[in-house]
Amino acid sequence: MRIVLEDGFAMEKGAGIGQYTRNLLCQLKKRPEICDILLIEKPFLNKILPRALRRAVYITWLNSYLQLFLRRNRVDIIHFTNYLVPILRLANAKYVVTIHDLTAWRFPETLPKTYVFYIKWAISHAVKTVDLILTVSEALKREIVDLFEIENQKIRVIYNGVAENFWELPKRSSDERGVVQEKFGIKKDFLLFVGTLEERKNIMTLVKAFEIIRNYKNLQLVLVGRPGYGFSRLSQYLDEHHLKGDVVLTGYVSEEEKIALYDSASVFIYPSIYEGFGIPLVEAMVRQVPIVASRIPAIEEVAGEAAVYYDDLYDHEALAKEILRVLENESLRDDMVRKGFQQAQKFSWEKIGKQYLEACQELIRADQR
Repeated sequence: MRIVLEDGFAMEKGAGIGQYTRNLLCQLKKRPEICDILLIEKPFLNKILPRALRRAVYITWLNSYLQLFLRRNRVDIIHFTNYLVPILRLANAKYVVTIHDLTAWRFPETLPKTYVFYIKWAISHAVKTVDLILTVSEALKREIVDLFEIENQKIRVIYNGVAENFWELPKRSSDERGVVQEKFGIKKDFLLFVGTLEERKNIMTLVKAFEIIRNYKNLQLVLVGRPGYGFSRLSQYLDEHHLKGDVVLTGYVSEEEKIALYDSASVFIYPSIYEGFGIPLVEAMVRQVPIVASRIPAIEEVAGEAAVYYDDLYDHEALAKEILRVLENESLRDDMVRKGFQQAQKFSWEKIGKQYLEACQELIRADQR
């Protein structure tokens, strides 16, 4: 079987879809059933600015060079991991797409307005065009089936996982953790958030909850991730409320630095208003960090009994109450860590790779009948 992965620019950005693509590629390279697995690199496209022009050139590339590549190399499956699928279809390769969320439909206000139209068009086209839709949770599958009225056999749930080095235990040494904390100016015990700093992640509610918590606990709040849509409002709030010392913005960090931060955190907080999956939840469970999270379907599916939930997404007082409850109850934390590590076993890349391979084999066999 010859498979090509096309990620758009997801790996360059390093967020959730990029991690998914990188980890999937590493897993599939280990599978003897796959004679060739390739991620197409596009260095010339990465240099194009502004982004709108790069996107236009990329769409042209998808419908020209990529089609010629697929025909010349007799590819069995082309998997679009970042939802954008060519308009033209000139090769015999089976088309697979992964849909990671439906934010543009569910919470369009958390995205730039021009981007909402683009994403809606791209995902709608992909759903109509591809041979197989992969998605990352049962919760999201239900949303996709309901929205697009597609048949169940065209869509499969294959969960996300985390990079293999996250499974390396025990935790990082105190010296390793100390170096990372010193680099980012972390001088106290801390609460941790990991993800793009954007509207959908509900960071403002977390920051307001932290303002309450620091009246009771001598902590810092560490926000790990690149700025996203709405970040300017967060930055302004931190300035106006003189929080820049106690709220640490690390920006992008390496995988090893991220692991060290998980290993040092008192509690991991994930207050998103909407998710298709939530890779940092699995990272936190693997690294044995108790979780406080918003009660939304995908997060409950991923974290299960390993998290303490709060119900009203924008109620920072309720969020602060649950964080304090976890901080003050050692037996609760121990129980959450134990359940979390058990829950994390569902998301090993070995299981995910096997399910992925079965889905691809079934797709090819269906064409041979």
